Amino acid sequence: MSGSGIVQRNDLYLIWEQKHFKKISPYKEFIFDMLIHLDILSEQRRYDITTGNRLPVENFFVPCMLTQRNDTSFMANECTPEKAISLAFVFKGTIIPPALPNRLISACLSMWTVKAYEGRKLLFSGFIGLSFDKVHDIVVCVEANKILLYIVHKSSNGLIVPDIATGIKESMFTTLERISEFYQSTVHAISSSQKLPFHIEYACSRLECHIPEEAAFTTDEWICHKHKIVHTKDKWNIWNQDQAKEQCEVNCPGLQEGALNQMPSDIELQRFASRCDETTISELAIHLGMSFQEWEDLRCNFDRIEVVKYRILVNWREKCSGKFRNIAKALTDMDLPTHKLCQIRRVIKRECDIDEIYMDWIPTDEILDALAQVIGVLSFQLGIELELPITSIDIIQHDNGRNLVAQCKQILFQWRVQGVRPTIGVLVQALLNVGRGTKCLEEIIKTVGVKKYEPQKEGKLKTFLKKLNPFQKKK
Repeated sequence: MSGSGIVQRNDLYLIWEQKHFKKISPYKEFIFDMLIHLDILSEQRRYDITTGNRLPVENFFVPCMLTQRNDTSFMANECTPEKAISLAFVFKGTIIPPALPNRLISACLSMWTVKAYEGRKLLFSGFIGLSFDKVHDIVVCVEANKILLYIVHKSSNGLIVPDIATGIKESMFTTLERISEFYQSTVHAISSSQKLPFHIEYACSRLECHIPEEAAFTTDEWICHKHKIVHTKDKWNIWNQDQAKEQCEVNCPGLQEGALNQMPSDIELQRFASRCDETTISELAIHLGMSFQEWEDLRCNFDRIEVVKYRILVNWREKCSGKFRNIAKALTDMDLPTHKLCQIRRVIKRECDIDEIYMDWIPTDEILDALAQVIGVLSFQLGIELELPITSIDIIQHDNGRNLVAQCKQILFQWRVQGVRPTIGVLVQALLNVGRGTKCLEEIIKTVGVKKYEPQKEGKLKTFLKKLNPFQKKK
């Protein structure tokens, strides 16, 4: 266990069957649940990060038993100043009691999926790497009296979605607040005026120097002591995004240099195209080097203008190895603000009536079947938002012709199998991002209820996946 920190439920039950534990044996289920509630044990994620397949809940993590330190190259190669942003939760004193970060790591396991890197899971003593989605990773590590939080983007920190950074920061703060209050309550009563034992400090551009949050908000410019780099206070906006506000802040600097040099992903092009009208995209395509005939060909081949707008940008990217810099220049040439590109880093936030407890559950067949009936012509955009490969969506649309319900059903079922986080919460966000809203899903859940999804090992699911593969050899 010291190597992996993993224990199975049956292993503990076998230990408790010894005569020394005979008195607690009748209460073993309750004790086990209490260990999970106190974050002493943490249930591992229920689906695999690469395949999306549901994993049986057999293994539990015991952070206090893990002694191996992080010896991978992830921090040196991936968590770099070019790709990451960071902040620190700084505690009073010189060290943090081990029980506190152990509980935090257990709590993180219940919220996100452990990342695999070079064939190893990033789960070590005082260190954990987590996958938020296909382009955002989270790192939590303990150094002396600091718990460091990093958010890492696959290509550039300039493309980190501020709403995601803000949400992760708030989740971590709330979790640490809860854990700290629990430990304080075991020592003495907590008064309403009692301060938390930690404060937040933001890291400089090189991820090494730190400025306290209070000073960061009241200082127009801060020069980090080690690198002598000037930081303006708008740099910290990414951690404190107004998630209800859809427009850029007044002092928004736009995409950074590193982000401008990146090729836009499918989902980034989808979000950009959806926020521009037909005339803007058609003119933009011409400025980017696409011909009027290429635009007209797409108009003839696809019924919906939303798909045409997206396709012309994808075709440009593939044909010209297009980058954000090219789009920014074209917008400038058209006398349009380059802040339109900032929209790719925003996700739409709305109130939702679905209970928070269900957001991390995988939707059942019944929910997906009902949802497929009401999505209609937005199935293509929904598939992109759910991060399915465009080739898979093309195959689904080709196989189902104009049957929109069948198209949407296959998109949803394929996402549940292949998605990084195939949860109701991810589905809610995707529906908001494509403009469909969540009312339809809310009504479905009220009608059919929410149950634990149990995947089929064989049978219907296997047959269904074979149908999705056009290269499957026929016997």
